[in-house]
Amino acid sequence: MNRVVQLLKAHDYRQALVRLWVLGSSPARLNAWEQARDKDATFVQTESQFLADLQNEVAVSADRAQAAPLALIRALDDFVMANRALGQPALRRSNQTALTQEEGRGYCLVPVTLAARRKASLTRQAGNLSAWFHHHAVLPAETAHGLRVKLGYSQSAVDDALEGLWTQQQPALNVWIGHFNDAADVVWDRYASAAGNWRAQHVAPQAVRQASMLAAVAHAAKAGAHIIVFPEFTLDLAQRSALVRQLRDNAWPSLILVAAGSFHEPLDGATFNTAALYSAQGRTLLTYRKLRIFGGFESGAEHVDVGETLHVLVTPIGCITVLICKDFIDAHASVESLLTEVPVDWVLVPSFGDEKTIHAHKKRAKALALVKTGTNTVVAQTLNTAVPRSGPPKECVRGFGHVAGCVEPELQVGDAGGMVTFALVHQQVLPVLLKPSDPPAKPALKRVK
Repeated sequence: MNRVVQLLKAHDYRQALVRLWVLGSSPARLNAWEQARDKDATFVQTESQFLADLQNEVAVSADRAQAAPLALIRALDDFVMANRALGQPALRRSNQTALTQEEGRGYCLVPVTLAARRKASLTRQAGNLSAWFHHHAVLPAETAHGLRVKLGYSQSAVDDALEGLWTQQQPALNVWIGHFNDAADVVWDRYASAAGNWRAQHVAPQAVRQASMLAAVAHAAKAGAHIIVFPEFTLDLAQRSALVRQLRDNAWPSLILVAAGSFHEPLDGATFNTAALYSAQGRTLLTYRKLRIFGGFESGAEHVDVGETLHVLVTPIGCITVLICKDFIDAHASVESLLTEVPVDWVLVPSFGDEKTIHAHKKRAKALALVKTGTNTVVAQTLNTAVPRSGPPKECVRGFGHVAGCVEPELQVGDAGGMVTFALVHQQVLPVLLKPSDPPAKPALKRVK
């Protein structure tokens, strides 16, 4: 706690928040803090005094911080948030996010933008840091299982467009979940390895799928889609290039982001199942490499190398990530708790599977939306045609959207895809106010580092 006090004296308030998060990440320490917490009225009074001291640059002693760490967290969390709110739009957003070090590990403080993050039941339970950090979260640079976490920041046209959603009378995000019902399908090389594992070659007939894809993008954009998500193994690398050309050659007022499914892609002497996220202008925002491959020893598995990085895009509507199919639903320890260790507001999931796959996606999406982190989920799925079937699927295997805080998926899409609308509810921005008995506030809050 001495380090927290030193950081506050140096006006390094963001780093002090990170330090408090790291300290509170110890279950035993957080439990001790919560057990010793004052009753509500006293807690609010202590928090208010911390807030007044931060605003007037009154030193916080180590004894006071140690006596009421949770009240200090609440006050500092509000103080940093209020300082961000005073700035211009560019200062409120992701460029204030920077990687910092604590105890030899990297962390990044990110804003919690959406109110849905406060609705998850774990947020209302003891022993959970998110119950105390209302306006921020701290993401690790590396997960407990060694996966790297790489943060990117929405900029220029993407940033302005997503920021502009908040100016609507009823702010909402329209997501088009793509699905193809044409004569094209993925072509596999079953002899790509000695074990008979699978590698995707291309989607054929290529001209058929390319025409379907271009028409789908144009239709979704004209319908008012802000984001388009295509399923796994539906756009090969040539069709992905055609998509980029289409984005660069056309201007659709509503369109902001396109997740171009995923496909096997040779990279630097290896091959990965990659998913690309593009801006509406065709700029690559991130390229994600699948972490967990599908298949088994008896039926054959994807013949690809595996990635080791989770990409997170920090935006005015919250943190967005892409996970490919199995990465979202697998029970393997490396990914099972991935989105609770690295909480995000939006997860876009290109998928290739059957009824079991879509059922697992819905189960995971519901848990994230209601119980764990208040995450909005978008799944775009196409039927796995690599494995012989005795008949058509018994239930819809196409995609769906699950809105954070809702019990059931918002919408399942039809043969040509469909729109899912997510209402955007902003976190309440609380002003930094002094009690009448406190000294008057300075004309403006000092900008935090």
